[in-house]
Amino acid sequence: MDKLQILRKISQTAVFIKFILSGSYVLMLIGLMDKFMLSGFAGKNFIIIFLAVIVLTLIFGRVYCGWLCPWGFLFELSYILRVKLFKLKKLPELPENIHNKLIYLKYIVLFLFIIITVFQLNLYALLGLSKNAMALVVLTVFTIISFFNPRAFCKYFCPVGALLSILSIKPLFKLKLNNNCVRCKLCERKCPMQIKLTNDVNQKECVRCFECKSACKKDAIDFKI
Repeated sequence: MDKLQILRKISQTAVFIKFILSGSYVLMLIGLMDKFMLSGFAGKNFIIIFLAVIVLTLIFGRVYCGWLCPWGFLFELSYILRVKLFKLKKLPELPENIHNKLIYLKYIVLFLFIIITVFQLNLYALLGLSKNAMALVVLTVFTIISFFNPRAFCKYFCPVGALLSILSIKPLFKLKLNNNCVRCKLCERKCPMQIKLTNDVNQKECVRCFECKSACKKDAIDFKI
């Protein structure tokens, strides 16, 4: 594990512990959406944090997903557990034709939450669940799913991820392959978002976990303007 990965793990762990101790609803099913979209503006401090995430995303891409999201942290632990238990050399993947369709599902989820917001519908009442019950159910289900398919919620279902993906189409800092690349595809084997880096780095799907950089033996991956 290189210094960048160590720094990321420290960031993820610190944020996760903070939200656990504070009982923050960032751990809820829809995270930022729960506070910003469904509950209206949730105070000056939250608006500042929300805007900071937007600015970070425009500059660096989906760093929130890879470095700060408490849910992403749990889902990551789940697939890492499987890697360790079964000594996997390559992360599990869905067939490309299925994966390439499913990644658009999160935009449908985002659209549904926008509709819920516009019409001021109470999602929890509609489903007959409390916030805590819904969070527990979804968190449990997707933690289990992530054991078999890394970050499945992040790739296919997360409305926050969908919003940040839209903002990450052309970030200031991009992940790119340089001339050192020998197309060994070690980076692709370690990518939890199933990005085919040797074809083209999909900036809006990349969560900036930098597992690819850690896996590369040729220093062939740059992250710069």
